[in-house]
Amino acid sequence: MGREATITPEQVHAIADAIKAEGGKPTLRAVRERLGQGSMGTIAKLLQQWKANQERQAAADLVLPPALQRAVLDFMAAELSAARAPLEADLAEQQQTAADLAAENERQADTIAEQSEALDALAAERAAAEGKAGQLAADLDGAKEDAARERQAAEAARTELAKATLRLEAMPRLEADLAAIRAELAKERQGRIEAEQQAAVLTAQKADLEGRLVDAKKEAERAGAQLERAQARAEQQAEALADARVTIQTAQARADDLAAQLDAARKEAKAASEDAATLRGQLAAQGVATHPAPAKKTPKA
Repeated sequence: MGREATITPEQVHAIADAIKAEGGKPTLRAVRERLGQGSMGTIAKLLQQWKANQERQAAADLVLPPALQRAVLDFMAAELSAARAPLEADLAEQQQTAADLAAENERQADTIAEQSEALDALAAERAAAEGKAGQLAADLDGAKEDAARERQAAEAARTELAKATLRLEAMPRLEADLAAIRAELAKERQGRIEAEQQAAVLTAQKADLEGRLVDAKKEAERAGAQLERAQARAEQQAEALADARVTIQTAQARADDLAAQLDAARKEAKAASEDAATLRGQLAAQGVATHPAPAKKTPKA
């Protein structure tokens, strides 16, 4: 099917007029770039129409005096007659070539459009086929899963049937077990009642113990306060003891110094006594009466 034209002669003529007004040359490529769409063959055909209109308008705008106009027209007619034949032949050939190109471009454009439509149809068919194949694969997987679940369900049913058969065979033993379990439940129920009673007693004891614990905490707080005061007094006494020790050490040092002085004085007194005895002996040997000298008083410390 043929394509509808996406451009009009008015669009091509308007763009060509704009390019000419800007001082440019309205070529096929320039017009195509301004349009941004359409086939080159169609644009070339419409541009040829515009050029023909421009030539006719230029010929209509020429106004000369009648005599000169006749002379010019005669000259131009002669010249045109001489040059028209090859030009018309070239123009006809170029127009035919342009028309052929335009027709070929349009035919190729139609072919491309048809091929694009065919490709789109093939792509849609392929997508549909892929979707159908995916759906079939999903259905097949679902059928496989359903079959596997059914096999599992059948196997489970057989297992449950075997278990039920075993339970039926073991029913007498189960009834005896049930009686024993009921007896155990009765014992447990009695034990639970007794446990609840004991729990009530323990709750009362707990309340009493909590009261005692509060009193013990208060007593501990008072004992802690007393301990802090005792520690403060002990620290004060320790400081006083340290001061007393310093005082004792000072006094001991002074006593040691005085003892040393006293020992030195005694040694001096002993040496003096020995000197006096020696002197008395010498005097006695010389016949000098001696009288004991009064003893020196030792200075008190």
